[in-house]
Amino acid sequence: MVEKEYYEDAWKRWDDMKSFGPASRHVRRLIFQMIKNLSFSSVLDAGCGAGTLLIEMRKRYPQIELRGVEYAFTGVSAAREKNPDAKIRQLDLVKQHLPASFDLVTCIDVLEHIQDDVSTLRNLRKMTRKYFLLVVPTGPLFKQEKIKVGHVHGFSRKEVLLKLRDAGFKVEKKIAWGFPFYNIYRRIVMNMPKDAVGGKFSQRKKMLSNILYWLLFLNLPIGGERFFVLSSVEEPLLRKGV
Repeated sequence: MVEKEYYEDAWKRWDDMKSFGPASRHVRRLIFQMIKNLSFSSVLDAGCGAGTLLIEMRKRYPQIELRGVEYAFTGVSAAREKNPDAKIRQLDLVKQHLPASFDLVTCIDVLEHIQDDVSTLRNLRKMTRKYFLLVVPTGPLFKQEKIKVGHVHGFSRKEVLLKLRDAGFKVEKKIAWGFPFYNIYRRIVMNMPKDAVGGKFSQRKKMLSNILYWLLFLNLPIGGERFFVLSSVEEPLLRKGV
């Protein structure tokens, strides 16, 4: 894993990107599509960052128990401020797991940052009571992604599925999203200055992000480099139609 100091600084810059960035908004949109037919009363967002997904979870599921864990304390602090009714704590997913399990565990754009992804998935499995939703970028590991956002893996879809199964998950549903516009956007962003997508979003920057958000609706349903995998740990778990 990249040094903790990197992420302590990064969450001072990534908060608005996660809230307003076009790709991040689509990721949340697709997350809720993936889980809409599931029955759950507790959610753990593993690698919750500044808590953006937890905010949306609370809006859509006001009665559920919400928990979050995050590697960097700057993320924990921001997530607690935004989600006062959620229990959020600092945790190293490679070495630790909570002593509790949850109906739904989400791990969104996290695993690609962690060198020991095998131990991480095993710890995530220990905290999963029913469902696990993983989202990762796939395709090549670009040099600029390693430098700018701390990625250490360039996963293939097959590799992700094998690692999930080895950790004790049963894959139920998967979506590859992003062709062609997200794939293009990803490459452009990695060659732009850090402040172009990070930092505080001005009104102009929010407006541009909104335009790009609508452009990304034009992606074709034939694959892409953002991979969503919904897994279960029991049988049967999923309602008909998922």
